[in-house]
Amino acid sequence: MPSSENLFSTLSYAMFVAPGAVVVIWVVWRVMVWCLFYTTLVSAWVGSLPGIVQIPILTGLLLFAWPLLLLALLGWILILMFPGLAVEHDEVPRLFARNRSRALSYFFLFFLALPLVVVPLRYLADRLEGPQISFWHWVLVVGPIPVLVIWLVARIRRKQD
Repeated sequence: MPSSENLFSTLSYAMFVAPGAVVVIWVVWRVMVWCLFYTTLVSAWVGSLPGIVQIPILTGLLLFAWPLLLLALLGWILILMFPGLAVEHDEVPRLFARNRSRALSYFFLFFLALPLVVVPLRYLADRLEGPQISFWHWVLVVGPIPVLVIWLVARIRRKQD
């Protein structure tokens, strides 16, 4: 299979995986925020203990919970880079809370609708051009994507104003 056909096939499969990827990224973010919140609580609790008890507890926590600490560290770094992602003060993060972000909902709907637009166009391109991938094949299949992206950005901006 030539490289342009391989790339085209890979991009087609990626469009079907994109809605799931948005959900997975959202779930990982929720877990990071949850880990960061409870890491803060545990560190405050350990800090209030006498010094002789802190060392064994910290050693046990580092050995037992290092993956959660790494997730908390990644969440902290992301919040430093994007302060708008921070949880409200005195709000306990919930893992299975309903999504209140309109932007994330629009991204999910965009990636959900993308295969519904691209698959019929790919079928049409295959019928018109045959199995060989040419320039016009790419234009017919990928051409509507910029229009959808412009719609997505305009929709998000309208909701923010």
